[in-house]
Amino acid sequence: MKELVKSYSSNGNGHSQEMEDELEGELLIKDAIFVRSKGSLVKVKFEDILWMKGDGNYTTLVTRTSVYSLRNILKDFETVLPINDFMRIHKSYIVRLEEILSINPRELTVGKDVVPVGRTYYQNLTKGIIKLGAGGAD
Repeated sequence: MKELVKSYSSNGNGHSQEMEDELEGELLIKDAIFVRSKGSLVKVKFEDILWMKGDGNYTTLVTRTSVYSLRNILKDFETVLPINDFMRIHKSYIVRLEEILSINPRELTVGKDVVPVGRTYYQNLTKGIIKLGAGGAD
């Protein structure tokens, strides 16, 4: 059974605008997903998610207060998370953009954790941020 319960999709990955409007109309909770934990469905607000790591058929979901190991591929999350708030930064990682504290070509600091960043993803990320300082090198 999938642990990821039907959720709000705002990034349009493979969804038409009509489909998104239809989904939004039937969902009762649009700012969160529900994940299975110890036999219950637990609400996880998008704003509480720090980062996710995909590992085969499993994804580790890290929030401000908990860590969940879920039997879903990372792509399942990528299709339901708000595109303006989350970004894939590695083939195995998605982070909440607002939680990034520092960036270098090999890794990001997200909250108290350090996660790897892929070269292509790093370039896309640095194109979308304001950079100030001496040298101006990426």
